[in-house]
This record gives sequence, structure tokens and C-alpha cells, in this order.
Amino acid sequence: MAEQNQDLPLVVSEILIEMHDMKASINRMAEIMLSQQKETNKRFEMLMEADRANTTMIIDAFREEAGATRQRLDGIENRLARLENK
Repeated sequence: MAEQNQDLPLVVSEILIEMHDMKASINRMAEIMLSQQKETNKRFEMLMEADRANTTMIIDAFREEAGATRQRLDGIENRLARLENK
């Protein structure tokens, strides 16, 4: 028993060293994961911005087409009104 007690500080020291090494590895892995998450967020934001720009462009095109269609319909209505008045 005395021999086991004598080895105890050495065993505890080895365990503490391993725990410290594990902590360093865990911290490094957390840093890597955080970096990857930031990069993913950056790419996602870029895609979202591109999507917003495309959506705005499509909406603007629809509005222009709706305006042009409205003008054509107004012209047709005016011609019909003139024909009805003749």
C-alpha cells in the first residue's frame, strides 16, 4: 500500500498533463469550428444578398411589364370607346 501511495503523485501528475493536453486540443478544435461557422455565415450572407438583389430585379421587371400592359389596355379601352361613340 505504501508503494501505491508513493506512485500516486506521479499518476496524478500524468493525468493532469493529459488533461491539459486535452484542454488545448479541445480549445483548438473550438477555434476551428468557430472559424468554419464564421465562414459559413459569410457565405450564407453573400447568397442572401444575391437572392435579395435578384428578387428586387424580378419585382422591378414585373412592375415595368405591368405598367406597359396597363398602357396597352388603356389604349385598347380608348379605341373601343371611340368605336362605340361612332
